[in-house]
Amino acid sequence: MKQIDIIKTYSQKRCLVVDDVPDIRASLKRILVDFGSSNIDTAGNAEEAIDLCQKHQYDIVLSDYNLGTGKNGQQLLEELRFHGLLRNTALYIMITAESASHYVLHALEYQPDDYLGKPINRDGLRPRLDQALLKNEALLNAKKALDAKNTKAAIAACKKLLAQQNRYANDAKKMLGELFLQQREYQNALDLHSEPLDGRHPIWMTTGAARAHIGLKQLDIAESLLNQLILDNPRCVEAHDLLAKVYEYQNNPAQAQQALHNAVSISPRSTNRQREMGRISREAGDEMASVHAYRTALKQSRNSCHEQAEDYLHLAQGLTNLSRENLTDMEELASEAMETLKAVDKRFSTQPIVKMRRKLVEADLHHVQKNDAMAENAKNEALQAYTEMRFSAVQNTSAELCIECARAFMEIGEYDKGEQLLQEVARINNDPEIAIRLDKLLREPLTREGVQLAAKLNRDGIQCYQEKQYDKAIAAFNNVLHELPNHIGLNLNMVQTIISKHKSSPLNEADIELISHSFQRIGKIDTNSGYADRYTYLTKQFKKIKVGVNH
Repeated sequence: MKQIDIIKTYSQKRCLVVDDVPDIRASLKRILVDFGSSNIDTAGNAEEAIDLCQKHQYDIVLSDYNLGTGKNGQQLLEELRFHGLLRNTALYIMITAESASHYVLHALEYQPDDYLGKPINRDGLRPRLDQALLKNEALLNAKKALDAKNTKAAIAACKKLLAQQNRYANDAKKMLGELFLQQREYQNALDLHSEPLDGRHPIWMTTGAARAHIGLKQLDIAESLLNQLILDNPRCVEAHDLLAKVYEYQNNPAQAQQALHNAVSISPRSTNRQREMGRISREAGDEMASVHAYRTALKQSRNSCHEQAEDYLHLAQGLTNLSRENLTDMEELASEAMETLKAVDKRFSTQPIVKMRRKLVEADLHHVQKNDAMAENAKNEALQAYTEMRFSAVQNTSAELCIECARAFMEIGEYDKGEQLLQEVARINNDPEIAIRLDKLLREPLTREGVQLAAKLNRDGIQCYQEKQYDKAIAAFNNVLHELPNHIGLNLNMVQTIISKHKSSPLNEADIELISHSFQRIGKIDTNSGYADRYTYLTKQFKKIKVGVNH
């Protein structure tokens, strides 16, 4: 593009300069005028910038990282993208004097179009902004398609640019690979990321290939790729994140936690990463690490687009769990848990499912403190909120929070309420990962993968049962029910095994409790269910045995 064409391009762009120092705002505005721009607005903080972006569509945003009190330039970028106030065709250039690696890495993770260090002058800014504009113009058709939510057209535009083999072909390739991954076209993504660029594999190609292998469930290959990438580039934070995902899929939460710990050590300022650290630490049984991560996530997300009710609720539940285990610090932990629940009320009181989950956490907290009357009252308030709730609330609530609320109902014996919530999530859900999580809690799996998982986990218990090794069978089914606690068939297997064991020996109270819990989890069986006859038979057998024990 000729110089006169670049000047013409600048003249067509609406620009926004964001800096908390008036002299710097004025200086950047003069520089943009020199480049050919004439339509330039300025803002002194993130709130002013957001207000302007709600009124106007900008083509170029130049923002300082440090904007004084309130949101910084990184949070401004996240906010604008979260609320759809910055088009894909717009450029966002971050300017900062920060040199600490965790600031730089966090800024780069959200992918501004460029990241410039201070001081900024005309000669330093011009070539970088020209380059960003030229690349943006080359990818403009694909970006316009994304703004129109036409992914197929965006993919076609990337393929067309890739075929031209010009200087921006690699940028088109990177964008196309990301689109394939977003569309779950994992084989296409793998093929694309496996082709070397001039005999080399940039980091983004290796991470893209790893993501494709994960999508294709080729976890061992992904693990090997990522470990080699980390060996070569120890500070590649995305590789650590992806490795954590691999370990989680391999049912190894302890290793997943360690991989995430490595990622957090490199770039700790990501709310999403801290939230993931909280979740994985909880799965690994490390309640203290989970609480620490959720505290950090809350601190970093407060008053931003990343603030979520779930973080407050997870923190309050984690603190409650710690107070249950730690008698010395019980009062302090319980006090923080209650303050966290009060914060939920202030920020999310209008959301029915948040209210239910909040009351269930409170009931658990009072139970730990042996305040039985207050615990019962909080539980009843949760049940009342459930009765008053319209199920349309599920559509406006994250699947994660709905699942947690359903699990909490089940933990207090309200299996039917939990099941109804999960069924509604399943009805509106189209995410395969969420579907598997639902299958693990539902009484009957809805997906083929869920059915196969149940059959696989069921196998050892059935084999022990057939060999009349009833104690081993009970232990096997008990382990499986930790993974799939409400599955009807597995619970009936547990009941049948215990009944068979006690044909020649007395039934003890522990086994009676196990059977009772299984029947409670099963709930009411529809007469048309394939389990109906077996359920009726085992119910009668259990009643006979109980009568014998009681007499």
